Amino acid sequence: MPSRPMRALLAAAILLCGAAARAAIFEPLFMVTKVVGEVRVERPNGTTDIVRKDHAYPFGSRLIIPTQISEEEAKAAAAEGAKPEDPQVFVRLARDFTFRLGAGSDVRILDETTGDGDEIQELKVFDLAEGTIDTRISAAVKKTGGTLDEKAEKNLSAVIVRTPVAECTRLAERNKIQVAKDPETPGYFNCYFESTGGWMEIHGPQFDLDRLKKATRVRIDGNMEFTSITPESGEFTGTFEKGADNNEKVFFRTRCVAKVWRSHAEVGGRLVVAVMVSYPDGQKKNYAYLEGQTGVDAGSGPTTDLGQQTEAGGEEGGGDWGETGGGDWGETESDGGEEGGGDWSDAGNDSDFGDWSF
Repeated sequence: MPSRPMRALLAAAILLCGAAARAAIFEPLFMVTKVVGEVRVERPNGTTDIVRKDHAYPFGSRLIIPTQISEEEAKAAAAEGAKPEDPQVFVRLARDFTFRLGAGSDVRILDETTGDGDEIQELKVFDLAEGTIDTRISAAVKKTGGTLDEKAEKNLSAVIVRTPVAECTRLAERNKIQVAKDPETPGYFNCYFESTGGWMEIHGPQFDLDRLKKATRVRIDGNMEFTSITPESGEFTGTFEKGADNNEKVFFRTRCVAKVWRSHAEVGGRLVVAVMVSYPDGQKKNYAYLEGQTGVDAGSGPTTDLGQQTEAGGEEGGGDWGETGGGDWGETESDGGEEGGGDWSDAGNDSDFGDWSF
C-alpha cells in the first residue's frame, strides 16, 4: 500500500486534475446533437464519413451540409406526417456553447488554443467558407465587477466565427452569420452579420465594428481587395485605420455606407489603402494612406494608379503624398486638374480601386 505521504500526494494530484478539468471550457471533441440530411465530415486525418447524431468528432474536421434533403428522407418524413426539415447540424462545444449550421454550409471547426496551465487561452474557430451559422451561447458573459469577471472574459474570448471578409468575436447569446459566394464574381462574397438576441464584434482588415446589439444587422460585401459595409438595421460604431498612428470613427445607421479599397504598390509592395464613407445627409469623407506610414491624403481622390508610386523623395510612395507628378492627387498634370480631378465620388477616375461612386 502507498505510504501516507504518497497517498497525500496522490490525493493532491487528483484534486489538481479535477480543478483543471473544471476550469476548462470545452471538451476535447465536439459533439453533434442533431443532424438532418446526408451531412459529411472530413476528419483531419483525411477520412470521410456520414455525420451521425450523438457522435463526437475531432477539432480540425470539416462539415459539409447539403442544400436539400434526399428524396428518401422527404418520403420518410411524409410517411410520418411530418414536414421535412432543411438540412442542418447542431454542434455542441460545451454545455453552454451550441451552434446550428444551416443548409449549404461548408465549415471547419478548429482548435486554436494557445498557452497552457494558468496561461491557457481556449479558442475554438468556426471557419465558415459558405453557408449559415446560428450561435446559441448561454455562457455567462456579463461583467459585474466581481470575482466572476475573469470567467466572463474567457467565455467572450473563447469562440470566433471566421468568414472570407471578417471575423466575429466576443459572441454572446443568439447571432446569425451568413456567407454567400457571389454568383457572378469569383472570389467575391456577400456576407450578413445579425445579432438576433445577443451581441458580437466584427473585425476585418483596416476596420473594426463595435458591439452589434440585439436587432442589428450589417451587410459586408467584397474580398481582401475591396470591402463594402452597409447597415441594414440598428446602429453601431466603427473604427477605420487612418495611417499608422490614427483612426477614423464612424457612427453607422441606415443609409451610411463605408468602402475600403486595397492595392499593393508596384515598387516595394507596400499596401495602399483608400477609405470612403458616405453619410445619410449626403456628406462624404475620404482619405488614403500607405500602410505603416503616418501621412494621409484627404484631398481629392487619386486619379493615378497608386500602385505605381515610386521611391522619389527617399521614401516609398513618391515622397510627399500630395505630389503625384507635380500636383495634388486629384491632378495628373502639373496644372492640377485636367484628368479626372474632382472628388473621389466621381466615377471618372483612373485609379486601380474601381468605381468610387456610391
